[in-house]
Amino acid sequence: MKQISIQITDETARQIAALAEQWGLPPQRHNTPVIERAINTIFMLEVGYEEYSKRLEEMGAVRENF
Repeated sequence: MKQISIQITDETARQIAALAEQWGLPPQRHNTPVIERAINTIFMLEVGYEEYSKRLEEMGAVRENF
């Protein structure tokens, strides 16, 4: 695991605390779990779905339009 140091705004700190509460994380020492979960979610939305769709096409799966 890599450790990084970043500066965040008060608004970002407020948002992280709100997400931690929403996700049932403890009220202290929650920054890393919140950031990890947020990155996992965005990755899945931005990159993962595209990779998943490519794999389905390679397997010959039919993609339905929603």
